[in-house]
Amino acid sequence: MADEPDTPAALERPFRLIVADRRVLAQNPAGKLIDIGEIAHEPQGYAIRLDVDAIATAPEPDSQRALAALRPKLSFDYLDGLFTSMADAHVDGLLDACPQLRFTLDEPIPRGLGAGGQPHRF
Repeated sequence: MADEPDTPAALERPFRLIVADRRVLAQNPAGKLIDIGEIAHEPQGYAIRLDVDAIATAPEPDSQRALAALRPKLSFDYLDGLFTSMADAHVDGLLDACPQLRFTLDEPIPRGLGAGGQPHRF
């Protein structure tokens, strides 16, 4: 049997973070839009606090930089869990005109499937 790599393979999945009406929204590859937290304009700048877990950013000069500061705090598993458990968000207006950040996260592939392996059958 061939040696498996130490790090499991992963697939890149696109996501988008959007600021609209003092809320932070996330959109997944399927187009589902969810409300994940708030963005507040504090005296020191814009800070984001997510509704689930204690994920927050320090104040940044603008909302775009606040989104960029949030990005490294997010994992595929965290966002996937939110998309699975939360209802669709409904927002009035055009989202394309709102501050946003497009990025990708690695979706882990179960060990043994990355190199064309077959899943175990029980």
